Amino acid sequence: MTTDAEEPALESFFRTKEKRSLRKVPVPDTIYDHGRLIGWKWTHRNIIKFLRTIPDYDPFAQAEGYYFDVDEWYRIISFITNETCYPEGELTGQKFVPEVWQSAVYANLFCWKKEETNYRRYKECFIYVPRKNGKTTAFGAIITLLMFFYDKEQRSQNFCCAADVEQASVNFRHTEFMIQQNQNLLCRLKDKRIYKSTRSFEHTDGSVFKTLSSVADTKHGLSPNFVYVDEVHAHTSGELIDVMKTGTASRRQPLTVYTTTADYDRPSVCNLLLEKARAIRDNRQMQPSFLPVIYEALPSDDFRSPTVWGKANPNFRKSITAEYFEDMVASVENNPQELNRFLRLHLNIQTKTETAWIPSHVWSRGNPEDVQLLPVPEIKRWMSEHPTWNNIALDNRFYENASVDVYLNNQQKYWSWFIKQCEELRDEECYAGFDNTVVQDLASLALYFPQRGVILHWCWCPAASVYRRQKEQNIPYGIWWESGLLNATGPLDTTDDEAILTAMLGNEDYPGILSHFRGLREVCFDRFAARIVYVRLREFGYPARAYPQNFAGMNEPCRKLEALVTDRQLFHGGNTVLEWEAGNVVIVSDRDGKYRPDKSKSTQKIDGVVAALMAVGGWLYPEVETIKDIRGLK
Repeated sequence: MTTDAEEPALESFFRTKEKRSLRKVPVPDTIYDHGRLIGWKWTHRNIIKFLRTIPDYDPFAQAEGYYFDVDEWYRIISFITNETCYPEGELTGQKFVPEVWQSAVYANLFCWKKEETNYRRYKECFIYVPRKNGKTTAFGAIITLLMFFYDKEQRSQNFCCAADVEQASVNFRHTEFMIQQNQNLLCRLKDKRIYKSTRSFEHTDGSVFKTLSSVADTKHGLSPNFVYVDEVHAHTSGELIDVMKTGTASRRQPLTVYTTTADYDRPSVCNLLLEKARAIRDNRQMQPSFLPVIYEALPSDDFRSPTVWGKANPNFRKSITAEYFEDMVASVENNPQELNRFLRLHLNIQTKTETAWIPSHVWSRGNPEDVQLLPVPEIKRWMSEHPTWNNIALDNRFYENASVDVYLNNQQKYWSWFIKQCEELRDEECYAGFDNTVVQDLASLALYFPQRGVILHWCWCPAASVYRRQKEQNIPYGIWWESGLLNATGPLDTTDDEAILTAMLGNEDYPGILSHFRGLREVCFDRFAARIVYVRLREFGYPARAYPQNFAGMNEPCRKLEALVTDRQLFHGGNTVLEWEAGNVVIVSDRDGKYRPDKSKSTQKIDGVVAALMAVGGWLYPEVETIKDIRGLK
């Protein structure tokens, strides 16, 4: 927010060769009448406010050595409002009138110039806006026309890059329509022709425009002046973008514009650009030539709120109606499979997976409400009495490190609930699911008590990898360990299977987890490493079987667990590890509509949820399969 004291200094950024009064410069105001602009009253203060329309971004913060060319803005907005039109919708063929936020992007992008050279300040622009906000028209087609007809770069090369031909064709069709509707522009094309077969056209001065596919190996040697990258989140590789970006090095003032909606949480070129754009926006990274335009809601925002809809969608109540959002929310609220898609595409909220199985706000229904809190010392005492359950209690750091108390305070509600359940459910009927581990997975044990609808959860990973995983993956493994939610095995970087089995089965000094629950009916486990698990379980007298993780075995447990959570009939106590894993689950289905979790498509660990599903499956299908049915294990 600019203070009155700051305004005189900021006014020095504005230049006009014609010494035109700023009050006469046609900068769009917020006053519109059915798309027609009717307000033009502007002062220095209004221009400063206008340029800062982009959320949380201050173009003045990194503008040392640059100025704002007022005359350039007059020419830019005149070209847009006089030479372009709407390519689709109710206003098809009518003169295009940009919204205020769109005009702010044009003004910032084209009118900031470098003092020394008078070249444009911005060379890259990342536009992060949800669907239905007109970004393909406003920034794909119109900026293409500006760079092709207005930029004055002789024999320029202009490209539209998309992940597939269909998406590239959308921008081309919009651009083609605008040219066909304007004889002034059409006459400036070579032979007045647009080549639909190659989705290209050529200027009489030798400049060209082409659409390109995502195959990058054939694009070396190009020298782009303008590159428009549409729907960056759909690009599986950044190779094409890298090739085009490096090709701009020989141009005086090249421009690359990226437009996209949110990608889900995975390593991708879109998320790398988003991270960079946020850092520049927040002044954590200095790059004055990069313009970040970010419209997004926060994961903590209520997706049902019209305020949140408007926060993420600058065209809310303009090109997007409130009724549209009301209908969308009604359709996804009770459809977890579609909620993640809505959050990503319409609110620009990154989700952990492409499609959610059980979203966090639904999973949280299993959190305890009224819990009598136990003092932290009593929780630590209970852990020390069950060392094979929570082997962190055997680590001296558990007692010496003061931060442990902080972590336990944060988990005090969960552990108070957990300890109470362990005491009250000793004789209750229950079923166990055990998902053993490969080297980098989390071994998980889940107990399901069908009469109470309770899930208890334990997990293990190698001690040597706890803090490395936390640093590399930005996932709080260390915090989970120090608060007892994650158990660490051995000094090596590989999981100690014997330590896990000891925790489950006990030894001559301490009882194991399974021996505590006298109502245990069966232990279901993954086929992986089935022999050693089966032998040890049967050695201790536990009924055990390998549970199938195919569609036939997992379909009903998935549906049952989902229904229990949705109906508030499943209680997990708010275990943060299990909650994190539930958010990572990706469900796949077969031709018959049966579904199961898919570890290969889940971006992070889901072992605890798989263990819970096997426990539920053991209850639903007591005779599905026994260990004796597995070849070689009889």
